[in-house]
Amino acid sequence: MKPSRGSKRPPTKAPNPKKKKEKASGFPAKEDQELGDNEKIPLTKSVKRRKAKGDLPSVSKKTTSQDSWRPMPPSTISAVENILDLSILATLALKRAGKKESQEHLNIIKNKVLAHCAQLKVPAQERGDLIHSTQRHQEETKKSELGKMTLNSLKADLKAVVGVLERTEEQTVSLQQICSKLRDELEEEEKKAKQILEISDQCILKLPSLLPQKEEITFETRLQKIIPQCECEMTAQKLGIILQKPLTTQDAQVLLLQAQKHADHLFPSLSSGATYEDEVETHFS
Repeated sequence: MKPSRGSKRPPTKAPNPKKKKEKASGFPAKEDQELGDNEKIPLTKSVKRRKAKGDLPSVSKKTTSQDSWRPMPPSTISAVENILDLSILATLALKRAGKKESQEHLNIIKNKVLAHCAQLKVPAQERGDLIHSTQRHQEETKKSELGKMTLNSLKADLKAVVGVLERTEEQTVSLQQICSKLRDELEEEEKKAKQILEISDQCILKLPSLLPQKEEITFETRLQKIIPQCECEMTAQKLGIILQKPLTTQDAQVLLLQAQKHADHLFPSLSSGATYEDEVETHFS
């Protein structure tokens, strides 16, 4: 145990570091902040200086400034709507599938934003800002009109191109049908031509080739070869007498034809390509 002190003064305590920090910062301790409501908290010099300069905003100033706010003007709402429309178009251009659902969802969001803007109060604009915003709105309106005109012209061009493509497809289909018909007709004609060629090949007569004749043998020479030379004059006289008789001319022709047939049968090497009737007729004519 420690020895008792000589004086009645209470013993000293160790220094409290929390109190030193509070004194250095200039703010009261938590115990002082938890005092009764009637007790006032002393302000530091820095806080007093800020309050004197007017750096701290007061609640009354805020309320007075917000009282001067007015609802958002229709021109601003229409400008916001144009901006949202352009943003929706740009967003839909980046998508490849599901554009309809995305457009419906974005239109719902746009309507909610515009409804909120219609109920929203904003600070009153000065005249210069109002003129600038009006000019900007007019410029955006002109750009929007030009964009709509360009879009309509592009739609018309697209419809024309689609019409040309449809007509071209119809012409292509009709040409394909005509080509198929022509192919069928060509195949039928080829089949008919093959059949005709086969029939013509079957109808060709395969006759033996004729022996080459060096010299053409006349009827007189043939008779001279058949009849001996000693009997030529007598035979000629007899034939002359017979030919002078007109009634016996037909019988003589028949006789000569029969003689020619027998001569050809006996001497086939002396026969020629001419017929017997032709030779006799030419001889007696």
